[in-house]
Amino acid sequence: MPSPSRPPVPARLPGPWPTLAVQVRYQLLLLGRNPNALVAGVLLPVLLLSLTATRGGRVAVAALAGRVVLGVTLIAYLTHAVGLVTAREAGVLKRWRATPLPRWGYLAGRLCATVAVALASGAVTVLVGMLAYHARVGPGAALGLLAALGFGALAWAAVGTAVSAFIPSAPAAQPLLTLSYFPVMLLSGVLGTVGGVPGWLTGLVGWLPGRPTVDAVTHALAATGATPSVPVHDLAVLAAWAAAALLVSVRVFRWAPAAA
Repeated sequence: MPSPSRPPVPARLPGPWPTLAVQVRYQLLLLGRNPNALVAGVLLPVLLLSLTATRGGRVAVAALAGRVVLGVTLIAYLTHAVGLVTAREAGVLKRWRATPLPRWGYLAGRLCATVAVALASGAVTVLVGMLAYHARVGPGAALGLLAALGFGALAWAAVGTAVSAFIPSAPAAQPLLTLSYFPVMLLSGVLGTVGGVPGWLTGLVGWLPGRPTVDAVTHALAATGATPSVPVHDLAVLAAWAAAALLVSVRVFRWAPAAA
């Protein structure tokens, strides 16, 4: 008499760390194929460096910090959020939700990949500033810069994730996100000091994620000794923005298109 067949054993997913590593690698491949990330994160800051260099071909540390922050936040906020909205409206996120991959795995992988690409863009801009425009960066800048850009990129990517839930369609993503991005960054001094700004507005901008990112990167690049220099206040503001935006994302993030 034939033995009864055993029911198939469902395949087990790998642990959280292998799952995250695979998803980060996949998202890095997607970002690498996105020319907007390259243009926004590297070419635009480098072009602006050439426009701010002095006659001697030297760029000030403050100007370099602003261009670094510009590239990092363009990737972390605009490129990341536009990509989320586009994927959602195309049904990609809905299909991902139907897979065995945990939801946290997809979002964490995408956030980690975005932060990694943003950090790489910042490193390229700093190297170009040092080698081509003779920016004076001290030996203690590396660790401080890593902390400042890491906190800044994560905060902006988390905010972009939360904001993406309120973007109604893919065509509206770029203009709406740009409208919410550039006023904050211009007032934060990413392209230089803006005069004639009311005191109350200056104080308000100091609590948004733009100014703390610029200030933290400026202090990190200006470190003259071997000890990193990053204002704790700026990192705390960025950490608070990242935590708050991630909590909001958990509640409001949308996986299905608006018409679904």
